[in-house]
Amino acid sequence: MIRPSPELTPQQFDSFRELIERRFGIYCSDSRREVLRRALAARMTRRGAATWDHYHHTLSSADGDDELRELLRCITVSETAFFRIPSQFEALRSVLVPAIIGERRSGTLNIWSAGCASGEEPYSIAIALAEMEAALRGWKVHILATDVSADAIERARRGVYHERAVRGVPRGYLARYFECRPDGYEVGPELRSRVVFEEFNLADPSYPRPQPDGWDLIFCRNVTIYFRTETTRQVVARFRETLRPGGFLVLGPTECLHAICDDFETVEASGALVYAKPPLAPPLARMRRTCGELHPPAPAPTAGPRVERVEPVSVRPAPRAAPSPRAAEEDACARALAAVAEDRWQRAEKILVPLVGESSSARPRLLLAWLRALRGEREQATALCLELLARDPLLGPAHYILGLVATRAGDLEESAEHLGKAIYADSGLVPAYYYLGVAQYARCDLLAARRSFRGALHVLDQGGDAWLDFAEGLTPQQWRRACEQRLAVPATPSGT
Repeated sequence: MIRPSPELTPQQFDSFRELIERRFGIYCSDSRREVLRRALAARMTRRGAATWDHYHHTLSSADGDDELRELLRCITVSETAFFRIPSQFEALRSVLVPAIIGERRSGTLNIWSAGCASGEEPYSIAIALAEMEAALRGWKVHILATDVSADAIERARRGVYHERAVRGVPRGYLARYFECRPDGYEVGPELRSRVVFEEFNLADPSYPRPQPDGWDLIFCRNVTIYFRTETTRQVVARFRETLRPGGFLVLGPTECLHAICDDFETVEASGALVYAKPPLAPPLARMRRTCGELHPPAPAPTAGPRVERVEPVSVRPAPRAAPSPRAAEEDACARALAAVAEDRWQRAEKILVPLVGESSSARPRLLLAWLRALRGEREQATALCLELLARDPLLGPAHYILGLVATRAGDLEESAEHLGKAIYADSGLVPAYYYLGVAQYARCDLLAARRSFRGALHVLDQGGDAWLDFAEGLTPQQWRRACEQRLAVPATPSGT
């Protein structure tokens, strides 16, 4: 078997990422070097390429487009879930669509899901609109869903999803719009007929535009996180050009336009931030957010919540005659977490390192990576996280730890990128919301920061405990107090 060299020089890394960015607009930051190297090595082995330069020549050749798309599939996350970020779908139902139909009364509702991945987003939009059938009587609905990945588009057209993907779908919707299959759930034919799927690259200069007025709504969530600022600026300008006056642009919760473009009105609806192409419909004027709310003075970022610590309580499990490997692993992780809470980091490491060698599960590796991030061992923490993300790109805690590493290094842009991905993959990570809010405050994005802290409080209200592995020895009440203290900062600038 031909095996490529494991070394990827800085010059070779730059040449590959420049090629990818030139073709798709997607930029591989330095923190994703190992992700790209692993993807390149896997595709080179598959293609039988002997060297990095040989494979680069293959990608650059006239018939290398298909292979370049296969490589892209290995370095981007093309899986999501139905009704991800519920506040945005609530805004769609209760604010955006009513504003559109109140203004025009009848016609065609044109919606574009740009970067639709495997189709969960446009089908969620279609379900939300189907539930508004009475309000939309007399209207035609046109939903276009596009993605750069031909493989993702094919999966979206099939419309078959496993249990994990539909976990956010209410049971009533499953019964009305899906058919149960042995391998999961299939979108029903009627709903599938409401969405048109096409392959499209946002790096292309000519964007689709329905006639005569343009799109009413464009969803492009968690796509620009892969772009550099200049590419994002170009994409947003094309979106604006193809939106009708008064149309809406919906981005991911960590993507913000105020530093990119000032040609949109900013609206907060149902807890979601939405961008409107002027002029703003009169009913939405009271939801408008001003520049003063978006550009507060920047406080210095902190390393973590400034609250008092409490003495940890040691709980010894009842003795067992022959504990199972799973039980033994859980006991070891609990002892390591107790040691972290007591600031006995060396003891925690002595527990976790052998466990990582013995177990193939993610939890011990996550805890070791988190411990090393807390100790400032950036390279070791990053390597463990990248190894885990190569197996599961939607492992939220691994993205969280990379965000924590970037936060402590003062790289606020990279921090926000990873923490946003962590929340996207696992919406229950309280510390991810907190540190994202800290980074957003430091980047002078107060509105986004307040949403992040409120997001943490919402998770705390739900009472979930899956995030407690990363609580840093603090109680949920202390995390709540830290978020409330952050939210107490005035919402408008005071002084210079």
